[in-house]
Amino acid sequence: MKAALALPPFLPDQSVNSGALSEATNVYPRVDGYGPVRGLVSQSKALPAAFKGGASFIATDGTSYLLAGHAAGLSKYGGGTWTNLVTGMTISGQWRFTQFGNYVIGVNGVETKVVNLKAGTASALTGAPAGVAITVVGDYVVIGQGSGDLLGIYTSAFNDHTGWAPGVNGATIQPMLTGGEVMGLAGGEYGVILQRQRLVRMTRTGDADAPFQFDEITPNVGCASKASVVAVGRTVFFLSDRGFMALEDGQAIKPIGSEKVDRTFQSLVPRDDYERLFSAVDPENKLVIWCVPGVPGRLWIYNFELDRWSMAMLSIDGVFSGFTSSVTLEELAVTYTDLDAMAISLDDPRFSGGNPRLYGVAGAELCTFSGDTLQAVLAFSFQELAKGRIARMRSIRPVGDALLGQSITVDCRSRIGDPENKVAASDLRASGIMPIRCAGRYMKPRHVIAAGSAWTFMQGLEFDFEAAGDR
Repeated sequence: MKAALALPPFLPDQSVNSGALSEATNVYPRVDGYGPVRGLVSQSKALPAAFKGGASFIATDGTSYLLAGHAAGLSKYGGGTWTNLVTGMTISGQWRFTQFGNYVIGVNGVETKVVNLKAGTASALTGAPAGVAITVVGDYVVIGQGSGDLLGIYTSAFNDHTGWAPGVNGATIQPMLTGGEVMGLAGGEYGVILQRQRLVRMTRTGDADAPFQFDEITPNVGCASKASVVAVGRTVFFLSDRGFMALEDGQAIKPIGSEKVDRTFQSLVPRDDYERLFSAVDPENKLVIWCVPGVPGRLWIYNFELDRWSMAMLSIDGVFSGFTSSVTLEELAVTYTDLDAMAISLDDPRFSGGNPRLYGVAGAELCTFSGDTLQAVLAFSFQELAKGRIARMRSIRPVGDALLGQSITVDCRSRIGDPENKVAASDLRASGIMPIRCAGRYMKPRHVIAAGSAWTFMQGLEFDFEAAGDR
């Protein structure tokens, strides 16, 4: 008899015979299974101090910039090196950024900075509050928790990121008197204010004296981590006391981790580490990623189109969403000694940057996820191949394009509560099967693909077995 098991969702919160995957490590969900997570490849020298947040931006002339905030200030990346824009600071929290025309405004809880993208310079944003959250809603810059005011929402003057005097040209201060500490912001045509105990929608009114209306979305779900907030289009993802959540269209709350990964996350990540998280979007693979830095660190990976999870483990300082950066003539001159002899035009799109990319930081160095594949683990929960009967397994066939470096063990038991009884399959043969001899009513396969193996997808396992009696 043959039985094909497609790789199911990763649901570590569920029971050991749920039919789901109990492990999905160093893989990411795809519509037809899982793909490999690749290791980090350094693209730069180390930052001057510990990484505290990064982002990329595109100026109105199409030039792209990559910025990284660190514990001592702010730096710009280009051609493999960092250029310091701000120095001499002491930052313990994270940097967060937003773009307003040809300016990027960064908050860090100490002093708000502004970067002039065209000039490539940075300075203090005079008059702006030193907040911990920032976004743009319509024509206004919005800063949360300004100048140590845990409940304050500060908006700039209309279409003016330099105007912060309350009552002048639409600049306001709005205290959020209920709902607790302001934890994060998301912007666009409307704003979302994430507080400790509630969520609030921020809508423009068209009134110059009172430019925003504040409406409570929910009074019983709030944000438990400033570092967990990340937006994709009209959806805001965040970590609450109940687990991972998605706020869709500023209205509907969807629990995305309930009975999936929430309990596992809470068992592995202490609450004291919630503000150590880094949150980012992988636009190419439609993923939201929450990173717990460490050696090794852990990535919690969520495919927002498929509503499926996985994990990754590697040494990492943090992650952020960005673009490839533009290459200047000075940087090209390092690569091409004679610019006149270049076979590639200086107008070639490859030098303009702007391609979406997920970045990691390790050892304070900027990295891309473009290295060799990491060791992948895909482990099923217990399966009954022959319902109510013992299955005598003869072979397993992995369904995917991996060839070398595969190993499969099967935990075979008569009763789920019996002691562990692992049997290893033989190496993959030219026919595509891996011979194995084991028998049991409950089978728990664990598939490992070695680091460095060449593969792009894995869809499941096919079993060749014989159904025996019920004992």
